[in-house]
Amino acid sequence: MEPQPEDMGIKIAGSVKDLPEIERLTAGIVKVLRKFGGYEPEVDDIWVNQIATYTVYLKKAEIFLDAETATEHTYIRVADIQLKFQRIIENAMHQLALSRNDRMGQQAEADLIGKLRETIEKMKTS
Repeated sequence: MEPQPEDMGIKIAGSVKDLPEIERLTAGIVKVLRKFGGYEPEVDDIWVNQIATYTVYLKKAEIFLDAETATEHTYIRVADIQLKFQRIIENAMHQLALSRNDRMGQQAEADLIGKLRETIEKMKTS
């Protein structure tokens, strides 16, 4: 059995009701990493958790745009928050790819980031 983020002292962000979605995204990302080979939970799970958590946050931020009480100020603030979350996700994907590239020395960073983006988009809409 692989160690869980909590076992390594990594706190999973998000509320209890977000955990199933975060875990689903995490499982999908880990599946992609295993497919590419060289998955090391001790190193990779920090970035995987960050990607999954902020993807859920990004999805939740969209809810505020659909509210009947949304104002121009709401749209501006939500767009700003979404941009920040997207930057966090992109940085985590980049760091994950760099870390793996250093360890494996064979997989192109761009290939992995592209596959991660594709996987997250599929899982975000399902």
